[in-house]
Amino acid sequence: MRKSSSSYSNSRNQHTQVNFHHRFMFLLVIFGLFISVIFGFLYYYQIYEHKHYNTLSETNRIKYITTLPTRGNIYDRNGKLLANNLPMYSLDINIEDVKNSDQLISLLKKHIKISNKEIEKFNDRKKKSKAKIVTLKNHLTDSEVAELLAVRHNYSGFQISGSLLRNYNYSKEMSHVLGTVGYVDESDIEIYKGDKYQNAKFVGKTGLEKFYNDPLYGNPGFEIVEVDVKGRHLRRIDQKKALVGDDLSITIDANLQSFAYEEMKNYKGAIVALNPKNGEILTLLSMPAFPSNSILWKNKDIEKNEDISSSPLFNRATNGLYSPASTIKPLLGLLSLQEKKNPYRMMYAGPHFSLPNSERKYRDWKKEGHGYVDLNKAIVQSCDVYFYQLAYDIGIDKISNFLQQFFIGQKTGVDMPTEASGINPSKEWKKKNIGYSWTHGETVITGIGQGYMLTTPLQMAFFTSIIANKGEVNRPSLILNKKVNNESLSEMINTSGLLESDWDYIIDSMYDVVNEQNGTAYWSIRNKKNNIAGKTGTVQVYELPQDIDRDDIEDVPVNLKDHSLFVGFAPVDNPEIVVAAVVENVGGGSKYAAPIAMKIINKYFKLNAETQ
Repeated sequence: MRKSSSSYSNSRNQHTQVNFHHRFMFLLVIFGLFISVIFGFLYYYQIYEHKHYNTLSETNRIKYITTLPTRGNIYDRNGKLLANNLPMYSLDINIEDVKNSDQLISLLKKHIKISNKEIEKFNDRKKKSKAKIVTLKNHLTDSEVAELLAVRHNYSGFQISGSLLRNYNYSKEMSHVLGTVGYVDESDIEIYKGDKYQNAKFVGKTGLEKFYNDPLYGNPGFEIVEVDVKGRHLRRIDQKKALVGDDLSITIDANLQSFAYEEMKNYKGAIVALNPKNGEILTLLSMPAFPSNSILWKNKDIEKNEDISSSPLFNRATNGLYSPASTIKPLLGLLSLQEKKNPYRMMYAGPHFSLPNSERKYRDWKKEGHGYVDLNKAIVQSCDVYFYQLAYDIGIDKISNFLQQFFIGQKTGVDMPTEASGINPSKEWKKKNIGYSWTHGETVITGIGQGYMLTTPLQMAFFTSIIANKGEVNRPSLILNKKVNNESLSEMINTSGLLESDWDYIIDSMYDVVNEQNGTAYWSIRNKKNNIAGKTGTVQVYELPQDIDRDDIEDVPVNLKDHSLFVGFAPVDNPEIVVAAVVENVGGGSKYAAPIAMKIINKYFKLNAETQ
């Protein structure tokens, strides 16, 4: 029994040893496989994914920071500072470093006031912008900056950025000329493309700020810095300084612009003054104006600053469309001379004009009519009946073709972001745009600058400068010494058929408008000191029935009152300044626009005398 027991014990031990060996070998194989897998992963990540993870590692400690350029200043023609920059601080979120921006904002709200509107704008910018850094709050106060600096080590993903905010030294006077800059939004994406504007805070929105945004903006730079895990800067690795934007010197005379603003302060309308010799715009005023600084700094809507019904943001000088009214009559007079019509032929001008076989009456502004007039008297006294007949005799086709040379119905090409074309009506235009055929009656009222014809105040100044220059065209410009392909912006209209004496005849007639007792502007101006020539105009805002006379109507609502117009230049023999004035809803051109234009012309010569 002992032997058998011993044998059983030995057999059992041998079996146990075999099982242990098998288990050991199994574990050894498993361990070997585990080591192989580990080395496989190490090999894969060190060899095949080395570049990717090395980049991630570097990104975690290396930061690329865009440095925004300083916007260029804007000066007037005499070197007066019009637009510059003031320091401003903002709270920005680096969206790449923040997993939950809502959580970060909630934490920051414990330290400074952040409105729901600011949060909404931030979320909107984050969705629509490709920028890595998105602004949460602008215009931080000194106390807010101090509070954020004190807690910046507690939170990662935000930064305080210093930038320069645009400042306008003539906030209202220059509001439409200079325009404004504003925070980048979705509407700017197509306009301001490329890396240059990727992290831009402000871009030009209107006026010269928008038209010349690219040179004004400059070029951004960058810093490459090493940071710790909390985003604190350790050292600068590389740097490229931002290039400051170009300064602009514009043609506007700030003193003359301010003077015009004061004269127009109580009115709606526009004033344009330019030098006919080179096209430089001296004054470009639209009223009412808006406080550009207030809108930008306080981030308020225009409704809170001005009466929105007056459309203060609308630039009437370049985009306001008005019938030129009687200011067009000198051009019609030129056309009649080109057609070889005798300017000295006397015509009886009664109280109204009628087409053959028609009962429709086209009335003169003068109830009793003007009696016998020639072309000179027709311009001087602004005789409507004479020009009704003249337009009917010449026909709309010749009128339209002739006026096209004076850029009626065309953009002047001024360096502004928007400009209205106006309308130079013709048979073809009416058929295309309205769908009906042209009528003789429409030709008649075109003769006094009414009906479909529309121009801007800038266009009025422009075609008046062409008259003053006897056919020489100098396109309007707002930048000093502006040239295209190193050539001046000067050209000549087609003056075939026009003699020097024809131009002199029309200019002399415009001189008589101002200086003869029967002239429509005489009693308003009566000033021969600066040798002014001009033409008044009255735009009828609404049409009266045939049996009602305009003078018989009392208590006309303000919005239905006539617009007052005047175009003029001085000195007559060697023009230095052209002025176009439009005053809305006040009455006749001689009562309001003419005196204002005269004052601006006088101010121009006074300022010039002071600088010499």
